[in-house]
Amino acid sequence: TIQPNASDSTIGGGSGNTIQTNASYSTIGGGGGNAIQPNAPVSTIGGGNQNTIQPYANDSTIGGGVQNTIQPYASYSTIGGGYFNTIQTNTYYSTIGGGILNTIQNNANDSTIGGGVNNTIQTSANDSTIGGGNQNKIQNNAYESAIGGGYQNTIQPNAVYSTIGGGNGNTIQANAADSTIGGGWLNTIQPNGQFAVIPGGRSNSVTNYAFAAGYNARATNTGAFV
Repeated sequence: TIQPNASDSTIGGGSGNTIQTNASYSTIGGGGGNAIQPNAPVSTIGGGNQNTIQPYANDSTIGGGVQNTIQPYASYSTIGGGYFNTIQTNTYYSTIGGGILNTIQNNANDSTIGGGVNNTIQTSANDSTIGGGNQNKIQNNAYESAIGGGYQNTIQPNAVYSTIGGGNGNTIQANAADSTIGGGWLNTIQPNGQFAVIPGGRSNSVTNYAFAAGYNARATNTGAFV
């Protein structure tokens, strides 16, 4: 079905696909149960099953996959494919390449999740990136931060401009701005530990302007090198 006032729109094939009212210049290539909802003009769903571009998410694209969703007002956003991926409300210019259960939350504009499983960029963490991996999180307001991959790595709230390259269970804690963990396991940059670095290793911990590497190193004094 192409509904009223959805002028210049196309459904190439498939079953149960719908371009709804005022979604002009939109396209569904095929698949089943896909919907471009009202007032989401210039949008595209390539195929797949039960994918949805919701109202006012204009100029958005879902390439395929299953039950992927671009929510209202998430304009100019893209989900390439995968399963159960979501770009939430008011999150414009954002991208999820694929994977499963990945989410870019409200107002995390200009953010990207490349793929992987159950990765999350939380509210207002705009301009942030998770490359892939499993259960990685960039939390609220940690804008312009990045996690390359790995498992259960976390950049906590307000830890802006921070990076975790990969590894397992690494954490940059709250307000630890401009900090870096290269990889390894269970490394921690402490709260407010700005400009801190852990290149890798295991169970290392640092504070402001400090550097720790190896195993169980504790750079707990400002500017320490351990």
